[in-house]
Amino acid sequence: MTLALKKTQPETKPDKKKLSIFLAGIGAVGGTLLEQIRDLEHPRYDLEIVGFCNSRFTCWEPDAEQLNDPTNICCGAKTDWDSIPKKILDKADHDLVFVDATGSENVARVYHDLLQHGIHIATPSKLANTFEQEYFDALDKICIEHNSHYRYETAVGAGLPVVSTIKTLLNSGDEITKIAGVVSGTMTYLFNQLEAGVSFSQSVQNAKTNGYSEPDPRDDLSGEDVARKFLILARISGFEFDREQIRVDSLVPEKLVSLSTDEFLQKLPDYDSHWKSRNAQALVNNKKLRYVGEFTPDGISVGVSEVKADSPLSHLKGTDNLIQIYTRRYSDSPIVIQGPGAGKEVTAAGVLGDIIDIGGLV
Repeated sequence: MTLALKKTQPETKPDKKKLSIFLAGIGAVGGTLLEQIRDLEHPRYDLEIVGFCNSRFTCWEPDAEQLNDPTNICCGAKTDWDSIPKKILDKADHDLVFVDATGSENVARVYHDLLQHGIHIATPSKLANTFEQEYFDALDKICIEHNSHYRYETAVGAGLPVVSTIKTLLNSGDEITKIAGVVSGTMTYLFNQLEAGVSFSQSVQNAKTNGYSEPDPRDDLSGEDVARKFLILARISGFEFDREQIRVDSLVPEKLVSLSTDEFLQKLPDYDSHWKSRNAQALVNNKKLRYVGEFTPDGISVGVSEVKADSPLSHLKGTDNLIQIYTRRYSDSPIVIQGPGAGKEVTAAGVLGDIIDIGGLV
């Protein structure tokens, strides 16, 4: 018997799904995200930037030159958050993702309107989820009612899968009983510098220079960043909390709170001896300083702790985070998530992952 080979048709590649993106904020994270989108060759999705903005100017339908150098926008329309949402809706002839990389309260307050009109959102910003509890609850309700998607994986842990892990546990019927650990890469970096003999003031300056801290390091040193992250973790775990209920240990000396950033950095060396002494005392006790947060249904607290030398937290290096998640099922041995918790590359990559995840849902 002779077998004839069946002639096969050449395989045709399916058309890529088009996702439009408006990027608010083109600073460290936003600018890096723009580069990653530009370099991405995804087999399923074609990502198109329909507009981007900084705090002053907005560029619509950018050309290749503008995308290659977004910081050069100085002749576009003035950035106006009363009109931008409407223009975004006008361009939403297919799936559109709004990316908020601004850290602006005004921008975070437009989420409601966008989600209500089917615009999806991906953001590293913590603001919207840490406004009043009613705002947080409304965002979730709007997404369900209007079939829109809201992703904020990078709001806690940069590129680490913390938020998605908690949501997966809850969707499987588990209950969160405690979350503890270090969620500030900036703080990890500072205390590692102290252990290496670097002064506190120089450690802060190094963190700022290397892009590990906010432009004003007090935004990190105040503990506000960690407090907001644990507030988000508590809320997505199903518990109602407001910022005023969180106990926060600030590293900013009271006398330096109201100074300009430059004045703050100039005066900070006055407090180096305090931190040198505190670090030395921890080492004498065979412990290390770490900025630790803890959430239980009874409350949230964040602050400096002396952790034992054999604790996983004591071994954190660089800008690492380590989050322990205890649940009804994982009561004796928690789920542990560890890795870099700061840096524009990993944060931008996490936002890009959220955009792609949204593409798979629409």
